[in-house]
Parts: sequence; structure tokens; C-alpha cells
Amino acid sequence: MQKFGSAWTQTKLDVLEKYLASYIKIMKNQSFKLFYIDAFSGSGNIKIKDGTEIDGSAIRSLKYPFDYYYFFDLDKANCDSLNTIIENHYSNKKEKITVKNTDCNEMLQKISEKDWLKNNWRGVIFLDPYAMQLSWESLENISKTKAIDVWYFFPFYALNRNLQTKGIIPASSKKAISKLLGTDTWKEVIYKESAQFSLFEESSLEKINTDELREYIIKRLRETFPAVSDKAVLLNNEKNAPIFLLCFAGSNPSEKAVKASLKVANHLLSNIGGERDGVKIKN
Repeated sequence: MQKFGSAWTQTKLDVLEKYLASYIKIMKNQSFKLFYIDAFSGSGNIKIKDGTEIDGSAIRSLKYPFDYYYFFDLDKANCDSLNTIIENHYSNKKEKITVKNTDCNEMLQKISEKDWLKNNWRGVIFLDPYAMQLSWESLENISKTKAIDVWYFFPFYALNRNLQTKGIIPASSKKAISKLLGTDTWKEVIYKESAQFSLFEESSLEKINTDELREYIIKRLRETFPAVSDKAVLLNNEKNAPIFLLCFAGSNPSEKAVKASLKVANHLLSNIGGERDGVKIKN
């Protein structure tokens, strides 16, 4: 069992599960074959800081009637744990489930090779990296499918931690940030000339604020996907530091699909707010 997270863990999982419930309801009278992908599936169960044990995203997805489920995780122990839970509680779905001990970026490189749209498949993918492991190239490959809705728990704190205040960033961090954001031009946007310029400082740059960084991430998603919610929610920790940005994007460009997916996603994101167990939530 994984031990991590706080109130934001419950929040993201509640939003995901509510979306899956709505998604299945909308799709049930249509002829599509449905799949769910969990790119960082974990062990299946989670114990959060207050000691509460909850089902993880992979197990929650199994409560809904998808035609196929793909679970990826780089940690073999997590895969073994997830397989045990499936064997004990969801053995009737075993033939529909693939659990793979692998780097999801490698798997997602191949996802656009299959013509999901033409073959009448539609799906949802949950991206919940532990830090900055997910490459933007993976998002681009998902978008090319034109058949998948995406919930992305963007690692806002991990990115912020690598963005030094004055823009003096080690080469290794620059490479990691470019991989995460899918561009080498991020520095031109994330840093601007300081109004407090001093001849005696090493750099005249200063980092944009939290809200501006949130808007930049949403903008990058819009440059990649035809449907992106502008209601992405920042989840802050007990010290009021932004930890994650819960984002939604859809890859299907049809007007009907865009309207339907955003209606549900915007509603869910707009109704997250206030404070939960000391964790502040900001829309």
C-alpha cells in the first residue's frame, strides 16, 4: 500500500471518479468501445497522512464498465500489489485488464499509432506523475488519437521548485523543465525583467507569479488539445504552497465532443473550492 498525499489526494480521486461516472452515463447508449488508461497506476490502495485508507485511481476505475483497462507503473511492487487486488476482487474482469510494469512515456509514444477513432474506441486517461516524469511529447501523442479525454494532475510544486527566482537554472533542470512543458521557449514567458533591477544583482529577471504560471500551463494545453478547461484548480498544502494543478483536456475535435466533455469537466472543477483538512483549494 502506498503512503502519501493529503486532502488533495481525496479531491483529485473524487473528481476523477465523478467524471468516469458521467462519462459512462453519456456513452452507454452509443456504439463506442470504451477504455481507461492509468499511466501511473500505483499499488491500488493509498494510505493518506491522516491514516485513512482509500482506493486509488486504478481500483476506482474498475467500478465502471469499460471494455478495457490499461494500468502502467514503473514500480514492480506497485504492479504486483495491483494484480493481487484484481485477482482477489475483480477476477471477473481479468481478461479486460492489462497491468504493465513500464515507463508510461514509452507506452504513450505508441498510443497514436492505433486508429482509435476509426475503430470506434473512446477513452479516458488519468495522468498522476509522482514528480516531473511525464513528457509533453506523451500529451501530444494522446492528442493525436482524437479519442481520449485527459485528467492531468500537473506537478506544479515540482516545476516551481526547479524555477529559480532569478532565472539562474542548472542545465539539468532546464532540460527537465523543457521535457515537462514540451518547449525550449518557456523561459521567455516564465521570466520577465524585474522592476527592481539592480546593477549589483546576478540577474535582472524575476519569475511570474503563481496565477500567471497556472495560465501558462493552461495555454500550453490549449496549444496541444482542441478542448481544454480554463477551470484548472490549484491545490495548496497546509502551508498554502501550490502543490498540484488539476487539469482537463480532450483530444476529440468534434464540436459535440468538445461541448459534452467540457460541460462535465468545468462543472466538476468549478465545484472544488474552500478548504479541506487544512488544505486550501484555489480555482
